[in-house]
Amino acid sequence: MIGLVLSGANNAFSVRAEDGSVIRCGLKSKRLKGTEGFYNPLAAGDLVSYEPASAGSGTITSLVPRRSLFWRYNEKGRAVQAIAANMDLVVCVTSARLPPFRPRFIDRVSLEPASEGLPFLIVLNKEDLGVDDDVAERCDDYLRIGFSVIRTSVESGGGLDELASAIRGKTAAFVGQSGVGKSSLLNALEPGLGFKVGEVCEKYERGRHTTVAAVLVELADGATRVIDTPGFRRLAVRGMAPESLGACFPEIRTTSAGCSLGARCMHVDEPGCAVSAAAEDGRIHPDRYESYLRILSELEDTKTYARKVGRPRHVARRYSGDDDGNDNDE
Repeated sequence: MIGLVLSGANNAFSVRAEDGSVIRCGLKSKRLKGTEGFYNPLAAGDLVSYEPASAGSGTITSLVPRRSLFWRYNEKGRAVQAIAANMDLVVCVTSARLPPFRPRFIDRVSLEPASEGLPFLIVLNKEDLGVDDDVAERCDDYLRIGFSVIRTSVESGGGLDELASAIRGKTAAFVGQSGVGKSSLLNALEPGLGFKVGEVCEKYERGRHTTVAAVLVELADGATRVIDTPGFRRLAVRGMAPESLGACFPEIRTTSAGCSLGARCMHVDEPGCAVSAAAEDGRIHPDRYESYLRILSELEDTKTYARKVGRPRHVARRYSGDDDGNDNDE
């Protein structure tokens, strides 16, 4: 039988059965085929085969191959951590202020949708607190390179109809840093969801973790599914070949066709690099280019991490920089 993983922790999962009932499932074995090398075997949104056991319980026997996956590198466990699976859209929720707007965190979240060809939507929440010119300028640049941007406010209701329309009929994973208002947005989109909402510590301008594990819920229309993910303070990038990073930046991907060295150009200081020239004259936003250079440096410094998602290799050294999507630098 096939079921849909709604949530899970400590190898115990809530699975929606084909008849709509929710059962509690464990794993048949510690190593589930298809999840070798992952920090956790399953994520919200996964489809699994399971065997019914006693009333309301079952045993998961295998994972149905994923069509998409949002993951991060778990530095503590030194392995890839699956966050959300089989989504049609990744929604990166950020804040106009409190916590501050973090464009480099957005850049990091955008890498996986770009590499998998998934639509990527940026939601600028809390617009009622005011949107600085710099923030507005960055959002305009995201639009220019092909990302979608919606401004929202739970307080005023602004943008909620537009957001509801953007996710209708899709499975959408909501990703963001702690305190940006993911759960509040989802509660506003459909009253009654009851996602736990936290407050932002004004002294440190950081949110407090309230969502501890990703949870998938189906909205009342019966066609829309949302995955509320835990807030991230850090989003380290691992498991990607440095030479493939440029393809995850739309504006770098298109501009790199003019590089003298072709595919061998890493867009750092090579002669005849069209990308660095475009960053110089403003055709590529200088801060986006800075994001590229920082992530590239991180990938070069951690080459002994996984080259292939799900199969981490021995770690020779830990990246010591502070620009991995944390609240101190972004």
